Amino acid sequence: MDNDDTGCSRIRIAPGYATLQLSAALRTASDHPDPQTRARAALKVQQWEQIMVGMFTGAIAVGSRTPLDGAPAWVTPEVAKGGFATGDLKAGGPLQDHELATLAAAGMAPAPDARRWLNARLLTDDGLASLYTLLDSGCYEINAPEEGALLVVAWLTRHRKPEHARELLDAIVPWFAHLRFYPLPAAQPRRFGERVFLTPVRAVVDAMQERQRKVNLRILAQREAVRVRLPLYDRVVQLFLDSVDGAPPSINIGADGAWRDPATGKFRIAGGWPCRRYPARWRERGEALLHEWQPHAATARNDDSMKELFGYLHLCVTEPAALNGRDVGRIRLILGRYVSKRGLPGSTRLAALRSEQARQVAAMPYHLLAGVLAERLRAFPQNGGLEDTAPLGVAVSAAEADSLGEASGAQIPAVLLAKLDRCSIETVTVLVERGVIASAEVLAAVLPQLSAAINAAAITEASLKQLYGALYQAFRRRRSLLLQNLQSQVRLGELPWVAAINAQREQGLAPRTVARSTLDELTLLTLTSFPQTAIPNPLIQELNTLAGNAGLDLPLVEELAADIFMGMFAHKFTKVAAHATAMLDGSLYSRYYGIGEHVRDQLRQLAQQGEAKIRTPEIESGLAGLCETRAGVRCGLGTVINNAMIIEQQQILTTHNLAALVARLDLDGQLQPHYERMAQQCFEWICRNQQNALNAWPGDLRAIRNAAYAWRQMVFFLSMADMSSHDRFIAWTRGHLAQESPRLRQRLAPALAGLELAAAGHALDDAASRASGARRLLAYTSEQHWMAVA
Repeated sequence: MDNDDTGCSRIRIAPGYATLQLSAALRTASDHPDPQTRARAALKVQQWEQIMVGMFTGAIAVGSRTPLDGAPAWVTPEVAKGGFATGDLKAGGPLQDHELATLAAAGMAPAPDARRWLNARLLTDDGLASLYTLLDSGCYEINAPEEGALLVVAWLTRHRKPEHARELLDAIVPWFAHLRFYPLPAAQPRRFGERVFLTPVRAVVDAMQERQRKVNLRILAQREAVRVRLPLYDRVVQLFLDSVDGAPPSINIGADGAWRDPATGKFRIAGGWPCRRYPARWRERGEALLHEWQPHAATARNDDSMKELFGYLHLCVTEPAALNGRDVGRIRLILGRYVSKRGLPGSTRLAALRSEQARQVAAMPYHLLAGVLAERLRAFPQNGGLEDTAPLGVAVSAAEADSLGEASGAQIPAVLLAKLDRCSIETVTVLVERGVIASAEVLAAVLPQLSAAINAAAITEASLKQLYGALYQAFRRRRSLLLQNLQSQVRLGELPWVAAINAQREQGLAPRTVARSTLDELTLLTLTSFPQTAIPNPLIQELNTLAGNAGLDLPLVEELAADIFMGMFAHKFTKVAAHATAMLDGSLYSRYYGIGEHVRDQLRQLAQQGEAKIRTPEIESGLAGLCETRAGVRCGLGTVINNAMIIEQQQILTTHNLAALVARLDLDGQLQPHYERMAQQCFEWICRNQQNALNAWPGDLRAIRNAAYAWRQMVFFLSMADMSSHDRFIAWTRGHLAQESPRLRQRLAPALAGLELAAAGHALDDAASRASGARRLLAYTSEQHWMAVA
């Protein structure tokens, strides 16, 4: 046992997870066929080795909100998968290109204490003037929150708040040698507002470049054949036809369309014989053709008639005496088949064929068009989005085509233009409708752009509003740490420079109104667009922020990690559970999940005692103990499945925020027309999810977990719908399931039977219900899951 920074005793995190990650990275670094993947894995190997050394030496306190020895909470650590601090600092590390350029301009070498000088120089008159310029223009990028600290100092100094500036400097100056407290200069200011984009322009440029590298060799071969090889073929055929004594060879095709004599199986060739006469300059023409053919000879198939003809041409030009009668017969056959199939060189028939072939390969290949689009995108600010994508979709210009050796006028295909949606600036609603935002997780990723503008609405001064928005987005990119003992992640207001900005905020009615309307809109959008998905932690974080800006008490609970669960839930979990179970009293949800009067009363008492700050052993273990009883297991380290079962019971009791959002935001009236459809969407998604699992790996526990979460959401929405819809919904599910595979019907039948019993007012835990085969669909079980064997 150790003490963490809060003074609470804690259990040290075992190195097992880090060891597994290191082993996986080592395997990938040595065995993966892709060199880039191996290189990335090698970096991960170094990272996990560094983590394990830090854990064993005590330099990294895994599980603490201040994991690095001596570093305050506001310092942003580099965080690896699973929330493990690596020991590196996000705003630290090697000098970046813009820092090296600044040193070079000052005639200084990149010495070990260079970053101290780079920070300190910005506190001179010239340095502050440069920061004022950045503030006025907004042309800077803040990738780690620390990179905005000196901009805040400059703003405070400019607005005659020296005491606030000195207080901030007292906090950050001790770290001048280690961290960047200055931003990266940018060509354009970053925008903030009610419209967002999914990925910056540079990400789409990278995607286009990747598409540019994926050359379709088959199409290139077709283009080369039509544009280079076939003209050579036509010319070598004409050259040999010029050596024919008599009519051009051809095939006598039978009335039945047969090219061969049915008796002998040989081609019926008519016409004269080649290589009987050589007009003037015939060999010179042959030598020129052979020279043109040489670059293509190595890639031609051995059974290619054109390659054969050029082989014979080489003999005719270099050793005509070596050409025997069999060779001449073979040349005659090739010429005859060519003429009969295509027509004579120069004929209308052959010209029409070659014209159609040229038309088929005239389209510019996608990899070249991807390059054109990438080049167009480079003209825009790379870290922002696109207000208007229409100009990027115009046809390829003459200048663009000339640089590629192609004809102008080619259209950018829709499949490439669709990629622009990812950086298109639009409202969240429009991006969801377009399918650009296709999940709650993706929605959470774009919301900081919107929240940044809302959070900054209480700041009146334009440059500070812009700075706050940039800091907010940078902070939201800060990865969460693995924490123990109910510790909370570092909050934005704990950063000294953000605290200095918060002192300048004006709390008024207008910003609260905007935050509240946005909170309502986003919640409705999330629930109706992705009803099958439990709200992910990043989205909960954004909704919490909006609620705080709206001045609303909206307790939302996060999803907890089973592998570090310590057998305790924070009081807000009890509070949310008490509210949710009271709200759903007597509902389908309560019957299905066995939430009786005793559970509701116990939760109500625990919530009241927690509000009164009463602390007894019973209260401390309250919700966790109740969940242990319901799950039938005990919490403990090394029993991840047990912990997961306990956490799932908490999610059932709290409805994982559904009840809190619907009730506290008063959304029931707006959602009432949609509840039944949302429940149907959940069931349809479960069917797709489980059919995919059956086709891949029937025992996939992740698929079962996701289905159980979606089933819980479905039961909640159905419970909130009018009771008259229950029978209709169950009849609909039966009809929908009847169209699915027998294996899927068998797999979901027990869960659906349990839902029918609950809808009919029966409990699922009595003997009759268990005997009927009805099951409660849960994500975790201490035994083999019944869905894994269905």
